Amino acid sequence: MYTKNNNHNIVLYDVDDTLVAIDPIEGVEPLVIENGPYKEVVYPIHQEIKRLKQAKMRGHYVRVHSQGGSDWAETVVKALELENYVDSIETKPKWYHDDLPADSWMSRFYEGPKR
Repeated sequence: MYTKNNNHNIVLYDVDDTLVAIDPIEGVEPLVIENGPYKEVVYPIHQEIKRLKQAKMRGHYVRVHSQGGSDWAETVVKALELENYVDSIETKPKWYHDDLPADSWMSRFYEGPKR
C-alpha cells in the first residue's frame, strides 16, 4: 500500500555531512549519540539544521534520509531533537529513474554545506 503526499513543497535532507559531520568543525560542540551499546560523536551542522526548521515552519514536507539507513537517520533526528520538524525518515535511495536529471526539474537544487 502506498501513501499519498499532496504537499507540493517537498524538501529532502541527507544526514551525514549535511545535518551532522563526523569530522570536527571548528567552534562546534560535539554531540555524543548513543544507540544501544554504540556511541558516535558527531558535530551538528547548524546552518543546515536551521534551514530544515525553516522549511517545516514554511509548510514544506520534510524528508530525511541516510545512506546509513533509516534507523541511523531516525537516531540523528532524535538526537538533534528534530522530531517535530520531520515528516518522514527513510534510507537514501540507491536508484533514481527519470527521463531528466533532478536539477532540471527541481526549483532549487542545493549541494550540501561547504566547509
